[in-house]
Amino acid sequence: MGTCSITGLRARFVRSVQRRCLRRFAIGRGAALVCSALASAVAPETLARCADFTAERRAYFGDLHVHTSYSQDANWRMGTTQTTPDDAYRFARGARITLPPYDASGASLRAVQLQRPLDFAAVTDHAESLGEVRLCADPAYDGPGAWLCHSGPVVRMVTGLASRFLPVATLCNEGDADCAAATRAAWQDTIDAAARHDAVCDFTTFIGYEWSGMDQMSNLHRNVIFRTDATLEAPVSALQAATPEALWRALDAGCRDTVDGCEAITIPHNANLSDGKMFAPTTTAGEAIGPALASQRQRYERLVELIQHKGDSECYFSVGPGIDELCNFEKLPYSNFLQKYAGFLGEPPADDGRYVREGLRSGLRLERESGVNPFTPGFIGGTDSHISAPGAVDERDYKGNHGAQHISGRGDSPQFPDRLEQNPGGLAVLYAEQNSREALFAAMQRREAYATSGPRIGLRFFGSWDFPADLCERADLVRHGYRDGVPMGGDLPEARSAAPAFLVTATMDAGTPAAPGTALQHIQIIKNWVDDSGRSRELIYPAAGEPENGADVDLASCAPRGTGAEQLCGVWRDPAFDPAQSAFYYARVVENPSCRWQQHICANSRVDCHAPDTVPDALASCCDGSVPRTIQERAWSSPIWYRGLSTAALRDEVGTKGQ
Repeated sequence: MGTCSITGLRARFVRSVQRRCLRRFAIGRGAALVCSALASAVAPETLARCADFTAERRAYFGDLHVHTSYSQDANWRMGTTQTTPDDAYRFARGARITLPPYDASGASLRAVQLQRPLDFAAVTDHAESLGEVRLCADPAYDGPGAWLCHSGPVVRMVTGLASRFLPVATLCNEGDADCAAATRAAWQDTIDAAARHDAVCDFTTFIGYEWSGMDQMSNLHRNVIFRTDATLEAPVSALQAATPEALWRALDAGCRDTVDGCEAITIPHNANLSDGKMFAPTTTAGEAIGPALASQRQRYERLVELIQHKGDSECYFSVGPGIDELCNFEKLPYSNFLQKYAGFLGEPPADDGRYVREGLRSGLRLERESGVNPFTPGFIGGTDSHISAPGAVDERDYKGNHGAQHISGRGDSPQFPDRLEQNPGGLAVLYAEQNSREALFAAMQRREAYATSGPRIGLRFFGSWDFPADLCERADLVRHGYRDGVPMGGDLPEARSAAPAFLVTATMDAGTPAAPGTALQHIQIIKNWVDDSGRSRELIYPAAGEPENGADVDLASCAPRGTGAEQLCGVWRDPAFDPAQSAFYYARVVENPSCRWQQHICANSRVDCHAPDTVPDALASCCDGSVPRTIQERAWSSPIWYRGLSTAALRDEVGTKGQ
């Protein structure tokens, strides 16, 4: 653990001066600018670094997708009424929190606690209805729509669901002063909680929120993460900015262009529920994506969430020769929110347009056609926790991410805490020199990030024209990776040899004494490109390890069987490289098989599916074969990009014409 530096002291000083200044003056854009300038002017100079600063960077594990009682769906529909942003940050640092359902006295029989604290977190409550939730928390509120505050849970649930999909508020009218004040108060609470728990060199918080835009029931949600305490006056919701393009314009106008030091990124999630609209080749209005919009999107969308509790968004799975079988991982049987909430659990459309891999290839296709590529994000994971529990991803102790929505009774009897097809979610991993907002946000911007499905797998991925074949045998291979190449998220320079080489290393999650980690099975490198006819292409290459190592798991006890690796390393050179062809490459690390969350519950409850009369109704899904009982947890690096010579020439031509 690093000690606090002058860098951290300066950052805390700046935030303290800003807060005191804003309390003194009326909150407004002018006051924000004045207070920011004042704080920067009187702050001491940056003189030192964290004690564990390293130029070769280290991996920091966190969660940038967390909901608390401030979110309408968590509070009104899922019973998460007690835990706040403060509780979420306390949980991330190792504190125990209780979970719904709560009894009349506010007590609960359910609780959760991390075995290992996180390094960073962001509370991202929904901007939509943020003020309404705050107003309804006051029993004395009797303004317009107060009936909804005091209505039963069924009415609130239906109304809350409707507000997620229709461009109307459920309680506050446009321009309602009370609602606007309540929204600003809740937002200020979120900002203050992040300030209280940010501990430079030890634990980092980010101010953020979720913009929950939809397009005909298709998901377009983004998490908005701010670089510093300089933020919007109030979060811009989908009611004010109905499209991603409108969100970026609002962030430019209300943050980047008007507030000193204000900068943000937007992180798309659940492309698997977007019906292919998350990475559509046109704008939401159906217009072509020109150079200006492509540049704006690239600036904001530095990352995409590849895995969370609503499933995996890496790639589509179908049966056939040459198909990537590992795409059959945490897949949902629906492709938008209408199918989910209406219960249409049939097979989703037979295409891969809803998944990130094809979305990024769509960007390559646009680059071939117009010289600009708007889709170049790196990868992270998250939980989308609606119980204020960032990083609660343990399959052995899954409490569900939907509060009391799927809990029977007080939650003390054996049962499934969530829908069978959903999962605990994943983690975001950032490579940075030290644990601070400045360093971690810089990692997000340069895309030096990766996703895991939950385990704390270590992963390095570098690309170069000059890596030697024996690099894995060198103790200073990371130094060579940075010196001679680019890390994950980077762009390879113009071709200088026959083909690029890639260095990939992985270490297994050691786990804890009570819950040891799972050994690694193998690493793959996945190459993606678009051929001359515009067809999406991919090839999956082995890089290290043994995919057919015979490892499996005892379903009765969930004990692993077989052997695997603690560490894997490989240097791989593209055998079919075409210097004229743009492409992106990423690494996928796969663990040995382990029990999925529901099988842990079934094994602990000694369910015997061969004797169905003995299986309790609450555990009937133990015998449901539609969802695998085992999984192979994994990690995905951010891509490394190569821009082909022909594409580079086209892009330069487009840029010249646009000047």
